[in-house]
Amino acid sequence: MSTSSPLPTRLDQLKIQNQDETEIDRPSGTSTPGADLGEGLTRSSYPKGMNPKLRYIKPYWWPYKTHVKQRWIGRQILEVITTEFRDRSMEYYRHALDSGVTRVNGVTARPDLVLRDGDRIDNTVHRHEPPITNDPILVLHIDREKQFVVISKPGSVPVHATGRYFRHSVLEMMELDYGIKCYSVNRLDRLTSGLMILALTGKAASRLATEFAEGKVQKEYVARVKGKFPEEEVTVDQPLLTVDRQMGLVIITPEGKDAVTIFKRISYDAERDQSVVRCRPQTGRTHQIRVHLQYLGHPIANDPLYSTSEVWGQDLGKGGVDLTPAAAGTSRSAALQARVGSAAPLKKTVDRDHDDIDLTSPILLSEQARKIISKLRRQKDEAEDWIKWKEVIFTAKQAQDEIEGTKSNPQQTNDDIKSTDPYAPSPLKAPAYLPPGFCAECFVPLPDDPDPETLFIYLHALRYTTPDLGTWETPLPRWAGERWDGDWRGWCDGAEVRDVIGEDKERQSREGVKEGDSV
Repeated sequence: MSTSSPLPTRLDQLKIQNQDETEIDRPSGTSTPGADLGEGLTRSSYPKGMNPKLRYIKPYWWPYKTHVKQRWIGRQILEVITTEFRDRSMEYYRHALDSGVTRVNGVTARPDLVLRDGDRIDNTVHRHEPPITNDPILVLHIDREKQFVVISKPGSVPVHATGRYFRHSVLEMMELDYGIKCYSVNRLDRLTSGLMILALTGKAASRLATEFAEGKVQKEYVARVKGKFPEEEVTVDQPLLTVDRQMGLVIITPEGKDAVTIFKRISYDAERDQSVVRCRPQTGRTHQIRVHLQYLGHPIANDPLYSTSEVWGQDLGKGGVDLTPAAAGTSRSAALQARVGSAAPLKKTVDRDHDDIDLTSPILLSEQARKIISKLRRQKDEAEDWIKWKEVIFTAKQAQDEIEGTKSNPQQTNDDIKSTDPYAPSPLKAPAYLPPGFCAECFVPLPDDPDPETLFIYLHALRYTTPDLGTWETPLPRWAGERWDGDWRGWCDGAEVRDVIGEDKERQSREGVKEGDSV
């Protein structure tokens, strides 16, 4: 178990980082854990919530409602929440359900409740959005006439609200930071940085999204990978399939969707034994570049999913995983059928490591694939250290009853109360003992700040060419330089980008004055 830092008196003591670029320390040397950042500071010496390389947001109350999806029908709610939402461990979700904080169709839901078609799940949560890197979204071009904007997304930021992320998402940050309401056209993985085209209207989004969906947009990425990549151009045409939604794991299998990627080495870093590779995907499958590079034996150097020897072995998954079905495995349909029609749990507890692996996979998995998924899940739990939950006497059920008894308006719901003021005092009754390192509002463990360099991978969308909008590209990321100094922030050769936001404001101001004069 990791050592926790003392719990702040109030969470608003956590400093929200919205510093100007000039205020952020910009080291020029190698940026590694514990590296000297000047003035005697190292990364580990920053107080929790005050790392200048991270962007924070104060936790807030959030009403969550959803209707049961088709794939949830006939499954226990604990299993569904654990596999679908993924942001916390099974230990956390079991405790929350046992405390009665989740309702299905207005009735308190227990962990073994089997979900039915048409059910509605309600839950008000204290949302702790993880910090992201404190790199701004770079706006490269705005075209008000054609209704689109071109940006470079930092790694660590999801495009849409998802899982633990809402305000720390591209669409929300574009509106919050720049006052620009955008609609997504294409998407990038949260860990991937680089070029994106956003629409300024829903109509433009539909038009541009069609170009991407029909494969009319040519894409080019750059990646830093392990090992000495071959000099000659390499094409991989292996089909891909997502086999575990909880970890987002994709493998190569004949049952997958067709996928083709063309690779060409740009440079080789002998000191680090890493190569910078240009990647041209001809199709747009989930994790396509990452899995095809792993298949070649050259996974992305800092990819937490596909390049760790602890999970994949010394060959790092080269050549793909074994596809021979495990003797103990069952088909997804058989696993799902076993749950349909009974509200009683098949087991007293759900085995997080194995019980739902076959259930969520669309194909029969090999023993190797099942072990890989188990290791990835266990690794995630160990990193989050949710075992601290066992130290807390959680009294959320009494708190829910207390909320019901203090409504000023009989017609007002719990969600109405919390949505009115997301930073209102906690409605939950404090436990008899709250250990250091827990949230003073909702009593969950407060994780340590992540190392900023673990929040992204060395994969960057460099250039898009579209039929209607032409070609757009970003500068080359600093980590893709032939003589990289180890600092991942910024661009190669000190490339500078125009102040597109300022130019757009001036243009709009001039046009506004001109229109006013003509009236």
